[in-house]
Amino acid sequence: MNNAKDLADQLINRAKNMQEFTVLRDFDDIVFDGGVIPFTINHCMGEQARIIVPAMTREEAEQQVDRWLKGQRA
Repeated sequence: MNNAKDLADQLINRAKNMQEFTVLRDFDDIVFDGGVIPFTINHCMGEQARIIVPAMTREEAEQQVDRWLKGQRA
């Protein structure tokens, strides 16, 4: 079991090693309802959106975007 120091060390390490990744996705079919958008998005109609995501790895960034987009389609 992790104690408070271990958890704090893990969070500090994560913060130090966080990077920004650009994830490209198509989402012309999504209607945003005015909720919070957790990422920086650059998008022109008819082109893929460039979504800037803070994460430890590209895979993690893509999973975050896919989870968020799935929630927007629901």
